Order: sequence, then structure tokens, then C-alpha cells
Amino acid sequence: MNYKVKIDKLDNYGRGICYIENKITFVENTLPEEIIEIILTKETSKYNEGKVINYLNKSNLRETPICPKYDVCGGCHLMHMSYFDELNFKEKKVKDILYKYGHIDINKVNKIIGNDKLNYRNKAIFKVKKEVGYYKEKTNILVPIDNCFLVDDKINNILTEIKKIDLSYINEVEIRVSEIEEMVIFRGDKIDISKLPFKNILLNDQVLRGNNYIIYPLKNYQFYISPNSFFQVNKYSLINLYDKIKEYVNHSNNLLDLYCGTGSIGIYLSDIAEKITGVEINESAIIDANKNKELNHLDNINFICLDASKYKLQDNFDTIVVDPPRSGLTKEVISYLLNSNSEKIVYVSCNPITLARDLDSLKEKYDIIEITPVDMFKYTYHVESVTLLCRKPL
Repeated sequence: MNYKVKIDKLDNYGRGICYIENKITFVENTLPEEIIEIILTKETSKYNEGKVINYLNKSNLRETPICPKYDVCGGCHLMHMSYFDELNFKEKKVKDILYKYGHIDINKVNKIIGNDKLNYRNKAIFKVKKEVGYYKEKTNILVPIDNCFLVDDKINNILTEIKKIDLSYINEVEIRVSEIEEMVIFRGDKIDISKLPFKNILLNDQVLRGNNYIIYPLKNYQFYISPNSFFQVNKYSLINLYDKIKEYVNHSNNLLDLYCGTGSIGIYLSDIAEKITGVEINESAIIDANKNKELNHLDNINFICLDASKYKLQDNFDTIVVDPPRSGLTKEVISYLLNSNSEKIVYVSCNPITLARDLDSLKEKYDIIEITPVDMFKYTYHVESVTLLCRKPL
């Protein structure tokens, strides 16, 4: 059955919201005030999801997506709006969520830091099922890809080369690049790499050529990136994010970096902090962190392999940086922070909802000074934020 509806507004995922028989209905690739004809693709007791089959009255703000696969791929969510409108959507999203879930004054939220460059991703994972591409969102349906506007041009060039060889025994290909080198990781049973010109090639965990890492230069520092390392994917906005963290830290005599990963944030702050302790549960990440420490010839940073929730040491940290996963801080970490003597907390978040929840708890003893959204994922609904908190006077 077809329905004629009008889009009222967008939800936090960039989907249009309308109502069918008073039930909220979400429709992708729509804008406020548009009148559309849809079919329902999902019906539950609480909501529907719909798909546009005809635009009856398009918004004047609608943009023509640059990618021909936009309607079928699902990797991008906001390519039908201008980047100016995309940034406004993300900034408003952060404000609305922080106010709704954390009771936080939206005037504490700064203007979002954007970066409109394409081909920003330094990492891509392609699926292989006779052809090479991405899985359509929430499915195992493969969408063949020849060129992706989100990934580094080097990745697109590598994709072109690997599609020339026999991938019959491969189910996935991961490509990571830096300014100076690349790493291609094939996942599957076997692969003939004799016709591939790339420097570092792996089959699963086995090194077939070169090394099982690449070196990633970032301003005055260099970082090892191994197959399992987490590293921010936006090669342009990464500096915006780290510079904002550095601005908020300003200077520290003794800094704690919780959820430190491979140590990239702590190392980036090593010129403004006298002493740094990094804590991370992932053992391979700590191995990389110590390699990064050696690579950058640092003696003022120490890494500990431990669950952040179990870290109890009170070592007179004047500044604590936290960069948790999407699930946010655990109750144990929040308790630790509230009972610490730290003058300052810098909270890096990839999920505004868990950020709002955690800030609502932390403001018992900390003032929220300001929050800066940073766009790390152009054309998607995702947004990072950096928050500065200072301890309330006793």
C-alpha cells in the first residue's frame, strides 16, 4: 500500500519523520517539508520505516548526491543535503541530545568544527562475493563499488588493482593507508599476490610481503598502525580533534589518559604534559602504544594494560582525558572520576547520548565549561564531541 505523507523534521539518524495513522514513521533520504509517496518496509507496534517511491514536492534545500550508489549503498546518510546544512544538523543534534538526556545548557555547545574535504578515510573494509563492494546497511547484500567518495584516493587505486586478480578464495579486503605507505589485508583461504605492487600485504594474520603495520605521520609525531589498531579514520579532521583536546588540556603536570588505545592522544599531548599515564584493556593496542612511545623517543609517558573500570590509583593527576567506546563511561569510571582530585577532565565522545548521560553524573562535582562538536564523518549522521570539565570549588 502506498502512502502520501509530509516530512515534519529529521531524527538523530538523519531520517525524515512523518506519521501514518498517528504512528511515527521514519523515511531515509528525505528533508523537512517534503511531500512524498512511500511504501512501508517495516512495521512494529511502536513505529514504521518507509521507503520513498516518489518525490511529489522536493525541498529547495535538496542536493543531488554525487555518488550513483547513494540510494543503495547505505554507507552515507546525508549526501542529499548541503554540507552547510549537514553541519547545522549535527550541531543541533548534539545540543538536543545533551539537553534532553543530560539537562545541559545548549549554550555550552560551541559551533561545530567541520571539514568539507572528500576522500577523507584512511581505512576501508570491502566485502567480496564474486564482486567487491560494501554490504548494504543492515543486510548481507553486496553493493559493487568501483570508486568511493569517502576513502583516500590511494584506497580507490588499490581497489582497482585488487579487482584485477582472482579473489575466489577471499571474503574480505581491508585497506589502510598513510601519506607514505599502504597495507592490504586479505581475509580468506588463499591469494596470489605476485601481480600486486603494494608494500605491505597480509593474508589473515600472515605477512605475505613487507610488515604487519604501516607508519602514520601526524604533525611532529609518527604512529604504528597494525591490523587491529584503532586509529581515527579522517585524515583531515583528526588534527582538528586532537588540537581541540590539546587546547582544553593546555598544560598538565600529571595526566591520565583512560581508554588510551594505541596511545595517539597521550603522545600528541606529550609536549604539554610533564608526565602521562595511559590505560587500555586491549593488549595488542598497548603493544602498539609502547612501539609508538619508542618511535617518538618519549620518556614521559607510561602505558598500562588494564580495564579502565579497574584502575584505582590516585596519583594526583591534575588532568584526566577519557575517550571511551560508544557505550560511554562505566559506573566504576564515573565513580573514580568523581572521587579523584583532578582539576580538569577532557571527555572525547563519539556518542552524544552516552556523553549526555555521563556528563549528567559528572556535573555533581565538575562544571561543564564547554562542548565542541567535531565532524569526523562527512555524509554520515555520526559526530564526535570534546568536552572540557573543571572541578567545582570546594
